[in-house]
Amino acid sequence: MMEKKYTIFMENIHGKLSNKIKGIDREEKWSDLWYIFEPKGFDKTLAQMDAEERENRRKIDGSVQAMQEFAKWYEQIK
Repeated sequence: MMEKKYTIFMENIHGKLSNKIKGIDREEKWSDLWYIFEPKGFDKTLAQMDAEERENRRKIDGSVQAMQEFAKWYEQIK
């Protein structure tokens, strides 16, 4: 029997959870956390931010590294 191999992609993104659901649905939504996660240094959830605000956030906290690594891995296995 072949042993399963797992690949884990992790990163720490600091912030807090809003006490209520805020924002709108967009194609970029990656999870329902989109509506309640406020990245550190911002007073908005990801769902409230426009594309430019989300891109600026990524530049500040480097939050795309794990997703980029996942994308590279996925391209290799498909």
